[in-house]
Amino acid sequence: MDVVEEICSRCCTGQYSDKESSDEFEDANDHFTSESVRPKPKDNGHILSRLSSPPSSPRPLSHPDSFGDLFSLLAPSKAKSHRRRLPILRDRSSLNLWSLLKNLIGKDVTRIALPVNLNEPLSFCQRLVEDIEYSDLCHKAAGAGSVAETLSYLAALASSCWVSTVSRYGKPFNPLLGETYELVNTENGYCALSEQVSHHPPVTALHIEAAKWVFWEEYKLDIKFRGQWVRIQPTGLVHFRTKENGYHYSWNKPYTTIHNLIIGNLWADHEGDVTVRCHQTGEEANVTFSPHNKVKDRYKEIHGEVLSALGEVNYLLEGSWETHMYRKHPDGSACTSLWKANSPIQNHDRQYGFTEFATSLNEEDDSVRCPTDSRKRTDQRMLENSMVDDAADEKYRLEEKQRGARKKREQRKEKWKPLWFDLSYDADTKTSYHMFNGRYWRARLNDEFSQCPDIF
Repeated sequence: MDVVEEICSRCCTGQYSDKESSDEFEDANDHFTSESVRPKPKDNGHILSRLSSPPSSPRPLSHPDSFGDLFSLLAPSKAKSHRRRLPILRDRSSLNLWSLLKNLIGKDVTRIALPVNLNEPLSFCQRLVEDIEYSDLCHKAAGAGSVAETLSYLAALASSCWVSTVSRYGKPFNPLLGETYELVNTENGYCALSEQVSHHPPVTALHIEAAKWVFWEEYKLDIKFRGQWVRIQPTGLVHFRTKENGYHYSWNKPYTTIHNLIIGNLWADHEGDVTVRCHQTGEEANVTFSPHNKVKDRYKEIHGEVLSALGEVNYLLEGSWETHMYRKHPDGSACTSLWKANSPIQNHDRQYGFTEFATSLNEEDDSVRCPTDSRKRTDQRMLENSMVDDAADEKYRLEEKQRGARKKREQRKEKWKPLWFDLSYDADTKTSYHMFNGRYWRARLNDEFSQCPDIF
């Protein structure tokens, strides 16, 4: 058995015993976390998902250092310098939105093929990875000294993913059924995989893993269009597990409303209470997003608190979903900065409002061999290169190809089954979701993707 098979087989099936892990990996280097956030090397659980008998939540590899070995195989031998801008700055649009949108009022927008002019050159499989653009918060959450501290970092993470909505209004491409996106992030030490597991309704599953934590979510949404505004209502949950103690955290997302679709300048606000729960201890953090119609010019401000299992306030949380968050003790002392937004990139308004991280997501990468990866999607590549008419024609071709494939499955009475995620049940949240099954990285290491559908 070669080294790839050895690591994949033993890691993905959990064959490292505590003693064996200790003996074999005592001197192993951590490939991804800094000393400041590294927890003590203790193994109480698992890492990447097993290949059989799926548990109720993603099961990591059996020892933190075994993930390090897998990560070192996945990561390129030389660090890659990522691009910091899109290839071409787009022209300022003179699109008449009303002429496009007036017939959509009251309809389910998720079932309608919208003009490519309304898109940004990213698939939602890629856009979802932006939820951990500030992945240092995940490392800090996993290395925190208490559940209350972990909750504060996760509350900051849950708030940080809305930064770019200040000036970003393009719609990501709807992923084709079976579309995937992988990201091996060597700078920040994690591996990510997303897959479009359902088309109607649209559902995207995401699994991200590092040495000390696992992050996963299933994104579903409802969209309400009412002429002058559109409201996006995420309905799935976000999950986070620390590997040192196995504690499971989950949280919801707020609603987002984009205003002035027809007349005036586009702008967005968010509404709702985000609750981050630790299911093992009963502790939680609450963050309130307030809409403009309730608080006027203070709509970007966020407020919250971290509560003990008895409801006592451990920390107060303050900040803005656009710029920062900090925590302090209830008496106002010991103020600690949790998160600060990165500065916008130059000409971001002509780059779809992207952050620097977002501009790198669709960069061509020869090491990505999976044929269903979003980087290989031709219509969004054309849009990225300002070939708008060609992108529209290609988008239509891909959508027609998808419809044809669906009709063939219906004729054969076949049901679609995702390749890399399996439907499972989470006992903590009492919800069903698609769980990463661990097979993708084995296929990636062996360059074996013959089972993938032809979607592009």
